[in-house]
Amino acid sequence: MGILLAGLLMALTYIGGEAAQSNLGLPGAAIQLFQGMLLFFLLATDVFTNYRVQFGQGEAA
Repeated sequence: MGILLAGLLMALTYIGGEAAQSNLGLPGAAIQLFQGMLLFFLLATDVFTNYRVQFGQGEAA
C-alpha cells in the first residue's frame, strides 16, 4: 500500500512540475531538486522504519 501511495505522490510531482514549468516559468532544475528531496525523504523514512532507529536512548554503561 505504501508503494502505491509513494508512486502516486511521485507521479503527481512530475505532472505538477511540468505544469509549474510551463505556467510559472520555473526552471527544470528547481522541479528536479524538489523531486529528489522528496525521494530522499521517502527512502529515509523507509530505512528508519525497517531498522527501528531510535534517537536519544543510549545504552546503559
